[in-house]
Amino acid sequence: MEKLKQTGQPPLSKIKQLLMPAMLIYMMSLFLLPQYSHGWDSYCWSSWTIQLKEKGFVSAYEGGSPINYLPLYLYVLKGFSYFFSVEQIPEHIYKLKAITWLFDVASILLLCSLIKSESSRLSYFIFGVLNIGFFYNTIIWNQVDGILTFFIFSTFYFAYFRKTFLSLILFLLGLNFKLQAIVFAPVLLVLWLPGISLKKLTVYVLALVFLQCLIILPFLINGNAKNIINVAFGSVDYFSVVSMNAYNLWHLMLKGNFMEMPDNLPVFFGYTYKSIGLALFFIFSLAICLPLYLKVYKAKIMKHVLNIDLKLMLMSMALICYTFFFFNTQMHERYIHPVIIFLTALAFLYNQWGIWLIVSLNYAFSLEAICNFFKIEQYRLLVFYPVFMAWIYALGLTLLFYEWYLLLPKNAFQFKRVK
Repeated sequence: MEKLKQTGQPPLSKIKQLLMPAMLIYMMSLFLLPQYSHGWDSYCWSSWTIQLKEKGFVSAYEGGSPINYLPLYLYVLKGFSYFFSVEQIPEHIYKLKAITWLFDVASILLLCSLIKSESSRLSYFIFGVLNIGFFYNTIIWNQVDGILTFFIFSTFYFAYFRKTFLSLILFLLGLNFKLQAIVFAPVLLVLWLPGISLKKLTVYVLALVFLQCLIILPFLINGNAKNIINVAFGSVDYFSVVSMNAYNLWHLMLKGNFMEMPDNLPVFFGYTYKSIGLALFFIFSLAICLPLYLKVYKAKIMKHVLNIDLKLMLMSMALICYTFFFFNTQMHERYIHPVIIFLTALAFLYNQWGIWLIVSLNYAFSLEAICNFFKIEQYRLLVFYPVFMAWIYALGLTLLFYEWYLLLPKNAFQFKRVK
């Protein structure tokens, strides 16, 4: 495939031909939405929506159900509440899937704009939305990681094509949706830094502060904006256990009930599982980001324009999230979800089908092992064993690191002198 260049012009025009079929596919899929949803999560969405409807938006973090999501999704729940009575909300809560699914479709549309072949775009689009590892989380589970994934992927998309301000806005929205978005910042900085001068930085910061104030304005007016900070930082250690069904490194190292195993007790020369996991994550994050930062620094010193290979950056974005999921404690099974869109991009654009298939299927199996939606008679099949799934995730991570390492020295960075 011909290399895409950081021209400053995102190829959005290339998805015009997909808009009509994408909308038709989206509308048709709404009639096929299963009423099934993950029980506990659906209960939370229902109770939170009822609370916002009965007590108002600013009641979100004051008593009632323990709402632990940031404001952006609460706007979605508040909007949803206008369509149903309090009595109807629990029955219709599965229809929230339609909102998240719209973001999923938008993510695949953005990805398909990167495909050069006009005749192939629709096929790739359909192939992308039909990936069970991509749609299970939304269509069956009724979780909302697809919304975070859209914000992260669109942030990356516009950052790569040097639309820095728009990229920063999208990233701020992602942060206001889930604090987990911060994980991607070290890689995104590689794309942001070349396009930010001191003068621009001042303007960007002021604009982003203004946008942040708009997002939390109801809470500012009510005088309880500090509760948002409590929720944001309270998400860390909210489940202070080794694993929340994330089949990662700890399933290969330990045995037991990980959802009841504290991660904050000294276990190895005074170190906790949590601190060991964080150390491993930081080490691998440094290994990913340091070569990228050195190239950006070199370009600044030499006053050159730096063009970075799209494939390398897609791999780096996938890796930073993958290592976050694989090494840390307290991880949910869904925290690897954003990796899927970047692996899909690598498959569609660079024929990296193996890693995409391995991780997508393993992710789908991990979700099905919890939801049991398909009512498979024998859930004791090897593919549903936690240790087996952990080994598959380890294999996917190893292959991705290997491909990234091979690509790093191969003209992934191009320097051009500024005229």
